[in-house]
Amino acid sequence: MTDSLKSLRRCADTIYSCRSCGMCGNKMTAKVPYVCPLREATAGFDHFYARGKIVIARGLLEGSLEMTPDLAEAAYGCMLCGNCMTQCGATDRTTAEPLVDTVRIVEALRADLLQSHSEWVPEGYRALLSATRQYDNPWAAPRSAREKWCKGLDLPRAPHADCGVLLFVGCTIASTPALHGQARKAVHVLRAAGINPAIMGRDEPCCASVQRRIGAADMAADMVRNNVDQLNASGCSEIVALCAGCANMLANDYRAAGLKVRVRHIVPYLAELLEQGRLELRHPYAQTVCYHDPCHLGRHMGIFEQPRAVLRAIPGLRLVERNATGKNTLCCGAGGGMRVFESGVRALDIARAGLLQAVQAGADVMVSACPFCEMNLTAAAQTLPEPIPVLDIIDLVCAAVEDRG
Repeated sequence: MTDSLKSLRRCADTIYSCRSCGMCGNKMTAKVPYVCPLREATAGFDHFYARGKIVIARGLLEGSLEMTPDLAEAAYGCMLCGNCMTQCGATDRTTAEPLVDTVRIVEALRADLLQSHSEWVPEGYRALLSATRQYDNPWAAPRSAREKWCKGLDLPRAPHADCGVLLFVGCTIASTPALHGQARKAVHVLRAAGINPAIMGRDEPCCASVQRRIGAADMAADMVRNNVDQLNASGCSEIVALCAGCANMLANDYRAAGLKVRVRHIVPYLAELLEQGRLELRHPYAQTVCYHDPCHLGRHMGIFEQPRAVLRAIPGLRLVERNATGKNTLCCGAGGGMRVFESGVRALDIARAGLLQAVQAGADVMVSACPFCEMNLTAAAQTLPEPIPVLDIIDLVCAAVEDRG
C-alpha cells in the first residue's frame, strides 16, 4: 500500500518543532508590520498562515484530519516566501537555522496532496505540470520560441563553445516577450565588461523550481538529475542566472545533486564586476528608487547588500527603503504559484500593498531582480490611481553603461 503522507512523514521533525505560539502570524514591530502577506490580504484565519498549516500537517499525520478540497485550498494558499521562518524565534542553538521549516512543510503537504488527490489541486497548477510534460517548461513555450530573445546577438552556444560564463536565462524570461529585453540587456552589460557569455538557446533546460514549489516533487527530482548532467557537460566554468528562482534552485538543489559548475545570480555578479573595475556606470539616472528584495534571492540565498551596492553605483540615483526591507521584506505576491491561486487576485492585492509602501517611502520607481516580482508588481502598479514604474536592476545598469553600442 502506498504511503499517501510520505512527504509529510519525512519532515515530521520540523512539523513537531512548532510550539503554535503564533508569532508567524501576529508579530508586529517597526520593521515587521506583519509577517504573512496572505494573512493580511485575507480574513486572517489560521489556515492562511504557517501555524494553521502546521496544525493541518499534524492532524494528517495523527489521523485526526483527512485530505479534502478545503485542505487543498489551505495548502496552495501560500507564497513560500519564508518570512514566517525568519520571524520565528525557534532556532537551532548550534547552527542558528530555523527549527520550523515552513517552506519544506508546505511543499511536502502539496506533494502528498498531488500524489493522493490530484483532482483537488486547482486546475491552474495541474496545467503547469501538463505543460511541463509536453513542452519541458511550465509556460507551454515550444523550444523554438525559447531563443527568440537572442536573435541577432550572435552568441556562442554551449556545449559547443569554449566558454567561461554560461548565461542561464530561465523559462520565464525566455518565453515571455515582454521580458526579452532583460536578457538582451544582460548580454550588452556583460559584453561591456569584456565577457561574451555562451547560452544554451533552445536546449536550455527548465530548472524545475516551479514544479517543485507546486508539489511535483518526483517530477522536479527527475528534472534536476537530468539537468545536472547536461550542465556539467556544458563546457562552462560558471553559470550566471537571470532569474532569482533559477539561481536559488541551481545554487542549492542542483549543488546537492552533484552540479560542479559555480552558480551566480546576475546582480551579485555585476556587483563583483563593479568592484573589480571591469564595469563602469557613467550615465546618470536621476530618480528615487526603492529596491524590492525577491524572496528567492534575499531570504533564501542571503543576497541583500549586493543589489543595493549596484544601485548606489549608478550616478544620480537615490535609494530609499521601506520599513519592511532586507530579511524582513514582504513577498511581491507571486511566490509559490500565487499568480495561479484564486486567479491571481490575492497576488495583486499583496503586490499593491508593497508598492504603496514604496511610494510612502518617497520612491519614484520600484526596482527588483526577479522576473516574477517584475511581472506581478507591474500588473499591480497598473491598478493604482498613479502607477509607479517597475523595473529590473539590469534595466538601470544597462542604461548606465557608457558604451551603449
